Amino acid sequence: MKLLLSPPIAFIIALGVGLLLYWLGRAMAPRRNMTPAKGAPYACGEDAPMPKAQISYKLFFSLAVFFMVMHVAALVVTTLPTGPIAVMGIVYLVIIMLAIFALVAS
Repeated sequence: MKLLLSPPIAFIIALGVGLLLYWLGRAMAPRRNMTPAKGAPYACGEDAPMPKAQISYKLFFSLAVFFMVMHVAALVVTTLPTGPIAVMGIVYLVIIMLAIFALVAS
C-alpha cells in the first residue's frame, strides 16, 4: 500500500486514469463532420468579413506586474517578524504603494 502512495506511482496511476477517461469520452462522443461553412464567420444572417486583429499586450503586462507586486508585498508583509523591525514593513508598503501609483499612472 505504501508503494502505491509514492508520488511517482500515484502520478502514473492518475495519468492512466485520465487517459482512460479521455479515450472513453472520445469513443462516446458523436462524430463531427467539418464543412467549410462551420469555420466561417457569421453575423446577422450574412457572411461577415474578418479584419486582421491588432493584438496588444500592454494592458495585460501592466495588470500582470500589478498582481505580481501585490502578491510579493503581501508575502513580505505577512512574514515580517514582530517588534521594532516591523517598521520596515511599513516602509516597504510605502515603496510598494509608490510603485503601484507609477504603474497605474503609466
